[in-house]
Amino acid sequence: MYELRRTYVTLPGKERLVASILQRAGNMLVEAGLREPFNVSFNGGTTPGQKQRVQMTWTAEKIESPMRAGNQNPDGYGDFIAQRDQYTTDTWLEISELMNDDKMVDA
Repeated sequence: MYELRRTYVTLPGKERLVASILQRAGNMLVEAGLREPFNVSFNGGTTPGQKQRVQMTWTAEKIESPMRAGNQNPDGYGDFIAQRDQYTTDTWLEISELMNDDKMVDA
């Protein structure tokens, strides 16, 4: 099982807007059965840490390319992505393997 975190750098003052767009887009993917439940978080400067950041975090059993054969996004999903791209300047994906009892070693 993996934890995936996509981070977006937004234009100044657009953190909450981008978070709202990602929340709607993510809901579409969950409803279509293409993604597990997720969380979106943002920092517009009201909390410590880097401003102009929005993160979307979810888990997956396996890592799959979004460009894989047969992958069909829901109707209207591309509209959210185009809207998101207007307000973001950079993005990256972090992937971590989740710990469970089966993976434990003697410590």
